[in-house]
Amino acid sequence: DIYNLVKYTRSNQNTCINQRIIVNQGDEIAVGDILADGPSTDLGELALGQNIRIAFMPWNGYNFEDSILLSEKVVKEDRFTTIHIQELTCVARDTKLGTEEITADIPNVGEAALSSLDEAGIVYIGAEVDAGDILVGKVTPKGETQLTPEEKLLRAIFGEKAADVKDTSLRVPTSSKGTVIDVQVFTRDGVEKDARAKAIEKSQLDSYRKDLKE
Repeated sequence: DIYNLVKYTRSNQNTCINQRIIVNQGDEIAVGDILADGPSTDLGELALGQNIRIAFMPWNGYNFEDSILLSEKVVKEDRFTTIHIQELTCVARDTKLGTEEITADIPNVGEAALSSLDEAGIVYIGAEVDAGDILVGKVTPKGETQLTPEEKLLRAIFGEKAADVKDTSLRVPTSSKGTVIDVQVFTRDGVEKDARAKAIEKSQLDSYRKDLKE
């Protein structure tokens, strides 16, 4: 039998659900044996929180009023560190002025800001991102208005594209940073899939075929 583990899945509280294998190849197992630990178990037993020694006492005034002191060891060992998974969505819609486009060709954006994007304009899995980084490049058509000096300069540098569209890319929220662990691309019926959507679909099919063969 094949048992697929749940890896780095988001819960409804944005926390991380992750299973870890606790048996090794060659181990003899019986019905009812634990094969993997979940987010709240250790070796098959319920494990919630951390055991820590606390003291109610003054300490040179550092714990004045509602302040608390933590041991540096607690911080270094990540005793109270938790992993949160945040789901961000970017939708390309049809507007009155035209269709929004998912692309890596974004006007007035330097190459450094696009370094984590693929040719389709979508961030790579495994990319480490900080607040303000582009996750999905998107441009939206805009109507013709009176151009400012800056916009005139952009039109002179980037051509008509800079004047016809505005940057509406999906970016990492303020005060957030992390690692991209998954990307999903959904395409409406009748719309041609881009290269990234086809690559994700192929990867999923290959995984299913591998499970069937095994």
